Amino acid sequence: MEYVSKKEIKYKEPLVISGFPGIGLVGSIASYHLLKNLKMEYVGYIEDPMLPEIMIVEEGIAYPPVRVYARDDLVIFFSDVMIPPELVYPMSIMISDRLKEINPKMVVTLEGFASMTPEKSFWVSSSEKILNSIMDEEIPALQLGMIGGISGALMKCCNDRDIPSACLITETVGLRPDPRGASKIIENLNKKYNLNADTEELIKEAESIEEKMKSLAKEHAKLMSKPKTENPMYM
Repeated sequence: MEYVSKKEIKYKEPLVISGFPGIGLVGSIASYHLLKNLKMEYVGYIEDPMLPEIMIVEEGIAYPPVRVYARDDLVIFFSDVMIPPELVYPMSIMISDRLKEINPKMVVTLEGFASMTPEKSFWVSSSEKILNSIMDEEIPALQLGMIGGISGALMKCCNDRDIPSACLITETVGLRPDPRGASKIIENLNKKYNLNADTEELIKEAESIEEKMKSLAKEHAKLMSKPKTENPMYM
C-alpha cells in the first residue's frame, strides 16, 4: 500500500476530516460535499492491489477510488468504495504515519449510527483527554455503541501517535443514502471548526429523497389495501 502524491501542500496545522462509506453513507456524502463546496484541490490518492479495480469518472477525468483533497488548513480523505476489512488497519497505520508529518490540529473521522428517529450527534475518542476537550451539551459523548471500519481504526492509530483524533457520529436512518444526516455532520463541523460550508444543496436532496419515499409508501399502502381476487380453477 502506498500514498501517491499529485501535489505538495505547505500545511499549517490543518484540520483533517476522514469520510469513508458507512451506515447511511453520511460520512462519505458529507466529505464529498465539503471538498466540492469548499473547492478543495485533489492532492493524492491511496493505492493498493486489494482495492476495487475501478476508476471514478468526473467531467471526463478518471480518478482512483480513495483520494485526498487539501488546502493549507484542511485535509479531506474521501473514498467512493468500501475499504476491504483486511486493509482497514494497514491503511489506518499508513494514513496516521503520514499525518504525523504534517502536525494536524485535529483528525475527525465521520460515521453514522442507525436510529429510528435520527436527530442527535455524538463524539467518541480513544483518548479521554481529547473527548473531554471536544464534547459539550450540544454534542455529548456516546454512552454505548461500536465503531466499525476505518473510522474507529484511524482514530485509534492517530491517538496512539499523539495526533488528536475523535469520531463524530451522527444518527441516520441507515437503510439508504442520507444527505440530511450528512448535512447535520457539516453543520456540526461548521460550528466547531468554522468551515462555512453550505448545506442547502444537501437539504434539497434530502427533501427530494423523502418525498420519493413517501410516494412509494403510499403506493405500497394502496396495493396492500386492495382486496385479493381469487383465481378460480376449473376441473
